[in-house]
Amino acid sequence: MPMVVIGLIGIGFLPTIDPSMKLLAAETQLAVEEDDRVIAVTRGGKVVLVYNKVSPPVPPQIDPVFQRSGFLHPVFSPRGKVVTDVFPADHPHQQGIFSAWVRTRWRDRKVDFWNVARGTGQVTHERVVSTFQDESKAGFKVQLIHRALHPPKTDILRETWKVTVRPSEEDVHCFDLESTQENLTESPLIIDEYHYGGFAVRGPMSWLDPKDPGWTEELGSQSGSRFLNDLGSDRQAGNHQRARWVSMYSRDSNRMATITMLCHPSNRGAPQAARLHPTKPYFCFAACVDGEFTIEPEDPLRSRYRYLVTDKPPDPSWLHRRYESYAKE
Repeated sequence: MPMVVIGLIGIGFLPTIDPSMKLLAAETQLAVEEDDRVIAVTRGGKVVLVYNKVSPPVPPQIDPVFQRSGFLHPVFSPRGKVVTDVFPADHPHQQGIFSAWVRTRWRDRKVDFWNVARGTGQVTHERVVSTFQDESKAGFKVQLIHRALHPPKTDILRETWKVTVRPSEEDVHCFDLESTQENLTESPLIIDEYHYGGFAVRGPMSWLDPKDPGWTEELGSQSGSRFLNDLGSDRQAGNHQRARWVSMYSRDSNRMATITMLCHPSNRGAPQAARLHPTKPYFCFAACVDGEFTIEPEDPLRSRYRYLVTDKPPDPSWLHRRYESYAKE
């Protein structure tokens, strides 16, 4: 099989997967490829998503403090449109599809795992547990560490991700992210009530709303990004609504693309509140919006989300059916 090129579009370089990487079950439509930097899942020879085991190179204009590993980018639509971003100039701490808590307390420390420039916390890749593939799925299981950085550095959470790409219609990419966050310490991690934090999607800079202070004509955005949830709400009415699914979409350079995130009913507080940013192509399901909770030792926090990526605007009736099917699994 030819080497797969994984382009981190928008930051000026095109790293590739090493030709010597391990290829699993290349004769099937779904395949997993891995080298020392990334894991990629392909469908019919085309990349669906990439997991970063190490931080991509930081652009010269971005502070190296924003290096990060343990996230998905790029994520592609079936026609090859990239629907995520890495080191976006306006918010370089938002990386593709990622997870982090913002306002937390552990013992006598306040730790922000999301805003890494504050220097109190970070999330980083720890190890690959396994890769897998059969006739019905392909993916991988990895572990991430949520680390408090104030001396002494302390690993507080170990988060296990199981990412599974599933067969779907030809014009749809479908994958699941199952997360288990385990407290590695003897003290609870307190997640304070806050207006964002949790499981997030960051879209391309070219999807930035023209009203955003960071927008420039060079971005070439025609319409910015838009949101729709299962209640029929847009980005203003939908902010902090408890939603079963949220779609973010944009027509960029005359190419439409949509990424939808489905929140499984077994998740804490589901349907969860969703933070929809007023101008930026970013949203997250944030269990912390509804109030303080804790992640206790010996009592992991488990979360499940499904992602649907298409090259057309969101279709509410179709998404409702896909959600109902997912909810029964």
